[in-house]
Amino acid sequence: MSALPLTERRRIAGLHRWEDRQDSAIGWRLLHQLAGERDVTVRRGANGRPCSDSPVDVSLSHQGGWIAAVASGTGRIGIDVETLREVAPSLAQRCLSAAELAWLKGAQPGVPRSLRFSRLWTAKEAYLKATGVGLAADPREISIDHTGDEPRLLGLGAGCWRFSSWTPAPGVCVAVCVECEP
Repeated sequence: MSALPLTERRRIAGLHRWEDRQDSAIGWRLLHQLAGERDVTVRRGANGRPCSDSPVDVSLSHQGGWIAAVASGTGRIGIDVETLREVAPSLAQRCLSAAELAWLKGAQPGVPRSLRFSRLWTAKEAYLKATGVGLAADPREISIDHTGDEPRLLGLGAGCWRFSSWTPAPGVCVAVCVECEP
């Protein structure tokens, strides 16, 4: 951990769970390695989001021992990784738009509800990270359509964002959202 900036070491040391400290340290190191390949210095912005002083944008996510980092020289970028878990209806109500709730409740033989929720949530959180808003925004105000091959943002400005979503292993969902030319 000594290779990390002092402010990041302090932030990581303040995390309660050992697993979170470990994932954060590895993730931050991975992000620095990724950015270093482009000769970019990574720091945390005022809102806590990883950023750089160059046109290269970066994003980091970790959960349940899974760590993901991305960099983009063409626009803002966000990434999210989630492990599947049962979703309480109250959580879905607090996080999803009406259209997303309808898709979540829809019949999809062989696709568990937890996987459908994770697909929606990872795309939504990747978008929130890319925009720099994070969870300060009401996630119900953002709607992701996941009926096609890749997620897509619905509503105003939707054409300026592209998504990619996949499951690298059973029980794990990853989504990337990158800004593109309008």
